[in-house]
Amino acid sequence: MPANVDAAHAETGQVAQLGRPGRNSDGANSGSFAPDPSSADPSSADPMADIMNRYERLGESPPTVSMSANDDAYGGENLGPGFRAHTLDRHGSDIPLERDPETKTVEGRIYGDAGWNKRENWSYKWDDPVTMNREINNYLRHNWESIRSDLAIGGAHVSSFDAGHRVGEGYYNTTMGQPGEPAAHRAATSFVKLVIKIVPGSDPPEPYVITAYPSGTL
Repeated sequence: MPANVDAAHAETGQVAQLGRPGRNSDGANSGSFAPDPSSADPSSADPMADIMNRYERLGESPPTVSMSANDDAYGGENLGPGFRAHTLDRHGSDIPLERDPETKTVEGRIYGDAGWNKRENWSYKWDDPVTMNREINNYLRHNWESIRSDLAIGGAHVSSFDAGHRVGEGYYNTTMGQPGEPAAHRAATSFVKLVIKIVPGSDPPEPYVITAYPSGTL
């Protein structure tokens, strides 16, 4: 039994609310998260047994994902807010980079232009689909034990990592935190952030990627 699942024995009474901050095997930072309520049965007499059952049914081998198929399957209105996959919609390589206020662009997200519902201080996209799928699947392979444990305990895995080479490009707001209009600065990045959850109601539990994107920060 892995140490991080075994440790949950000591906190069985709180296990449905556990997040798993820490550092993964490849140096990735595993973030805290609000657990998926569907991951725990509040009426269960043995929450630890539920966790171990979910852990075993997630399997020893990580899934291989195609992000286009992932977002097609889980990006629709059938999943509620907080569960819709949105990597390609917000960070796909086909989104134009430079600003056109009348068109959805990566730079335009800094300003809240057409296609975006609000301004953001960071806006990046993947270089290409090959890079995107490779980096996400590499992360899954190298960190599956940590991902599997997080999904079993809380229903979600949140992390960030440095790929060690360029994966995407975008903009950050140089005036963030200051009064006045935003000012976008273009930059490449090797950082990636991602969120993985369990498909609500899936049996056996099925992991999917909510979002995975190049980021200006870890």
